[in-house]
Amino acid sequence: MIEPKDIKVTRPKYSGDVLMSYVLKGIYEQYDVAFPKATLVRNEDGVFYNIEEPDLTKSQRELLMKAYKTLYYTLKPKDLDKLVTTFLDYVNRDRVIGYYVVRDILRYDVLTPLLDDREVEDISFSSVTGADPVFVFHREFGLWIPTNLILNVDEGNALVQKIAFKSGKSITLAKPILDAMTPEGYRVALTYGREVSPTGSTISVRKPHEEVWTLPRMVVEKKVMTALMAAALWFVIQNRGVILVVGRSGTGKTTLINAMLTLVPPSWKIVTVEEIPELRVIFPNWVRLVSRKPTLMTEYNESAEIPPDRLISHTFRIRPDLVSVGEVRSKEEMKEFIHSVAAGHGGITSLHAEDFSSLKARFNYAGIDDSFFSVVSMVVFVNSYTVNGRLVRRVQEIGEVVLKEGQAHYVPLATYSPVTDSFFVDVLHSSRLKTMAATKGMTEGDLKKDLEGKVRFILNSSMLNQEAYVKAIKEYYDSQGVI
Repeated sequence: MIEPKDIKVTRPKYSGDVLMSYVLKGIYEQYDVAFPKATLVRNEDGVFYNIEEPDLTKSQRELLMKAYKTLYYTLKPKDLDKLVTTFLDYVNRDRVIGYYVVRDILRYDVLTPLLDDREVEDISFSSVTGADPVFVFHREFGLWIPTNLILNVDEGNALVQKIAFKSGKSITLAKPILDAMTPEGYRVALTYGREVSPTGSTISVRKPHEEVWTLPRMVVEKKVMTALMAAALWFVIQNRGVILVVGRSGTGKTTLINAMLTLVPPSWKIVTVEEIPELRVIFPNWVRLVSRKPTLMTEYNESAEIPPDRLISHTFRIRPDLVSVGEVRSKEEMKEFIHSVAAGHGGITSLHAEDFSSLKARFNYAGIDDSFFSVVSMVVFVNSYTVNGRLVRRVQEIGEVVLKEGQAHYVPLATYSPVTDSFFVDVLHSSRLKTMAATKGMTEGDLKKDLEGKVRFILNSSMLNQEAYVKAIKEYYDSQGVI
């Protein structure tokens, strides 16, 4: 906890036509304290985000400052909740004082309301002028929006230190870059001071989805792809194929992988490998492996680090049915993923690339020739678009890769048109699906019938809650004779 200096209260700054307004309940509700409020407005200069926090009287402010100083010198992490609750009783459950105690002691100071807004996907701050706004990427509007939370250089530095501390890490002028995960699951990227960012500290926070969306739900509610496209991917997964999910940052790659993992047989052993734990499996037989970076006590000991490629290699020894790697970045990770899926179990991973040419170039640059694509069943390209003024995420293309004279050639099977917000789908002509079906003794007629059954399940299960969905997909596999 950073030693307190003053209590910052964020009040509305921007005026204009109100687009949205809502209360940010966060964890405040469980402590019975006041809530902040978010209001989005539009004026001739654009869209703006206002935070409105409860006003403090002079006596409330003085009481809080005394409490903060006391807590700073006595607080131990294991006693945090107990001490805060005791203090709330001491101030007779004053809801305004309680709000600031929760905000500043339990959470992330002035950044807390933005973290508690479910419509905010990402938060960004960069010290440029010495009094700069925090920006948010809002799910409803699909763009970066300036907020009325203005931070000076000292406030930015203090926030960086606080976020690092709560993540169990350290950031200093000697080591001014930090990538970490907070206890709540926020993915943070920080720089401190002017060592690598000449104008001052920077903060980037990516918030995880609070629930796992099944692929049927994403198909019906989000229209991320058609049911037939989802059925084709399901057929690949069920038959232990390999899928690459490709797109730029912020296009929903991890969300889509999570959704695809809801289609595996519930009895399968699923192994996930990640640097930052974002993948979630709704079935019980799940082994979660997360790479280890040096912590506060071991940051100068290189042997303390366990990189993702070492964990991918470890999956050989634990007999998985499917291995999902959150993202492969380095040459070593790419090569270990290839070795892993070549063993015969299913595999899903994501990569950053714009199109097949850039995807192919990434592998070739890593020293991996085109023969790798012989083990890839399908490639899924994802992107974000603006449709009717709203940000939407769509599967841009699904395709397969065929080798001709040792060279990889991409064949699209389904494509998205942003003009009509519709898909052209031709997955029934997929050579990969036909080969998989033939290996299982299925004719093309059998394949078509299987995909039709999967389409029906997808459409019928889209509204089920997680418990009902798990039961439904287990019944589906039971009917298919899959244990």
